[in-house]
Amino acid sequence: MVTGGSQGLGRAIARELAEVGADIAIFDVDVERGEQVASELSASTGVRGRCYRVDVSDSAQVDDAFERAVRDFGRLEILVNNAGVAHVGAQTQDTTNEHWRRTIAVMQDGVFYCMRGGSRYMLAQGRGSIVNVSSIRGFAPKPGRIAYCAAKAAVLMMTKVAAAEWGPKGVRVNAVAPGFVQTSMWEWGVTSGVVDEDALINVVPARRIAQPQEVAKLVAFLCSDAAGYITGSVNVIDGGATIATFA
Repeated sequence: MVTGGSQGLGRAIARELAEVGADIAIFDVDVERGEQVASELSASTGVRGRCYRVDVSDSAQVDDAFERAVRDFGRLEILVNNAGVAHVGAQTQDTTNEHWRRTIAVMQDGVFYCMRGGSRYMLAQGRGSIVNVSSIRGFAPKPGRIAYCAAKAAVLMMTKVAAAEWGPKGVRVNAVAPGFVQTSMWEWGVTSGVVDEDALINVVPARRIAQPQEVAKLVAFLCSDAAGYITGSVNVIDGGATIATFA
C-alpha cells in the first residue's frame, strides 16, 4: 500500500514494489491518475493493482480504505507513507493558519492515521513492514518551510516510537529521508524560481539530483525480508547533502 502513489516519488515506489512482485494498493486524492498507474503496473508486471480515493488527513476515510483494501487483497504486508504537500516561501511570521494546518494534516496527521490503521491488520497477522517517507528537512532546517520541516521531523519520531512498540510483535517501522529528488514538485520549484537547482547541485557532494527510482529501491529493500533486522532506522539518501554546508 502506497499513499500518494499516483505521481512522483510515490509512483516510483509503487512501480519498484510491483516489479519485485508485490500487489499494489494506491491511496490518493487523484483517483483518476491513481487508477491509471495501477492499471499500468498490472499490465506491465502482472501484479494486482487498485487505487482507492483517500484524503489521508481524514481518519474516517483512511480507516474505511484500509478495510476495503484488505478485503480486496486479503492481507496487508507493506505500507509506505509517502503522501505529501509542498509549500515554500513564507517565513514563520507570515505563515498562515491554512498553510500550517494543511501541511501538518497531510504529512503528520496523515502518517499517524495510516500507521494506526495499517498496523491493526499487521499486528493481527504478526508480520508487516512500514516505511515512512520523511526528508532531510526533518533534521536540516530550511527557512520558509517551517510547517514542512516540523511535519517531517515528527515523522521521524513517530517512526521510532512505533518501531519500539511493534518490533516484538513482528512489525518493522523505518523511515527514509531523501534529499533533492527529481520529481514534479522539484520541477515546479525550479520553474517558479523557488529552487536554484544549479546552486544546490554545486554543493551536493554527488553533484547531481536523485532520481525517484533510487529512493524507491531503498524503500523496497527496507520492505523486504533482507532488511528483517532493521527497524526504527532513519535512512538518509541525499548524495551527501547533509554532510556539506548549503543554504
